[in-house]
Amino acid sequence: MKNQVKKKRKPFMILVYWVMVMTLFSLLVTATYTWFSISRTPKVGNMGLHVNAPAGLSLSTEPEGAEWVQQVNVADLIGETTPLRPVTWSEKDQCFYAVVYGINGQPTGQYIKLSDNTNANRSDIYGYYIKFTLYATAETNVKVRLTEAMELNDGRDGAGTYLIGSPIWDREQILHSDGGNGAQNAIRVGFKFTPLSDGEEQSTGSQFFIYEPNSDSHVSGEQGYVDTPSIDGTSTLVPSDKLIPQTATTWTEADVVERSVVIKEMGDFLTDTNLISIKAHEVVKVDVYLWLEGQDADCKDLGTKETQIMANIQFYADTEGQSGMQPITDDID
Repeated sequence: MKNQVKKKRKPFMILVYWVMVMTLFSLLVTATYTWFSISRTPKVGNMGLHVNAPAGLSLSTEPEGAEWVQQVNVADLIGETTPLRPVTWSEKDQCFYAVVYGINGQPTGQYIKLSDNTNANRSDIYGYYIKFTLYATAETNVKVRLTEAMELNDGRDGAGTYLIGSPIWDREQILHSDGGNGAQNAIRVGFKFTPLSDGEEQSTGSQFFIYEPNSDSHVSGEQGYVDTPSIDGTSTLVPSDKLIPQTATTWTEADVVERSVVIKEMGDFLTDTNLISIKAHEVVKVDVYLWLEGQDADCKDLGTKETQIMANIQFYADTEGQSGMQPITDDID
């Protein structure tokens, strides 16, 4: 009789153990995806791309037969908001990678290779980063650089190139909160310049630069610039002459708190902001990438709150006598 009871209980106990195992597994999966849910929260909104072109630098969304303008609304190209997930840039492979996580929520040391066609500008589980493409041309030979960030109207407005956590109005506290929640410290902007010849891309002349905003500010509260290592084994994501770091851009409340007003203190570039030279009537393809850099130490310290980022990118063109697209170096006058 006892044997029969044991036989009857055995399938039941197996079922109980199975339920327990699946429950524990679901908890592990939840732990794993907790980190992913954090990485889903950063969104980029109100991003503007502005061009100051006294020498005739112009942009278009098409390489030929399109209207050339000095200002492009990026929201028209990628939508109002786009989520970001941690990725890292490989200079060796010229693409982004996402890390693979184990069921314990820890990185496995393996990476998934991403592509623009599959993983850019998507709001589903396959979306990781932002990409948009523009075309640049000039009426005369010009040197192109990023414009310094500057305060306008006593800091109430900003211009130039900067990236900041959006001030979010809290009507209960009657104050603004930092919508960035630290994500602004781990975001990067990449510029890939590719010359065109008869409408065809000249890949051998392609160059990739990384703009690193808020490079001296960290979620931990520490200050100072820290190199971001590459999965390629180098100490930086790109060679130092292709890296453009900038100190933190911050904001504070106005003396009299107003819902639509904060006072900005703009960051300073730590290196030259020179990018490329473009000869007269040459057309250059400009791929712009925006991502949450997974190799940045600040990426792992992000909290669970949803974040909102505001970015402004502005190019400037100086007249010069060089011919053909080339990187700008200090010895060029």
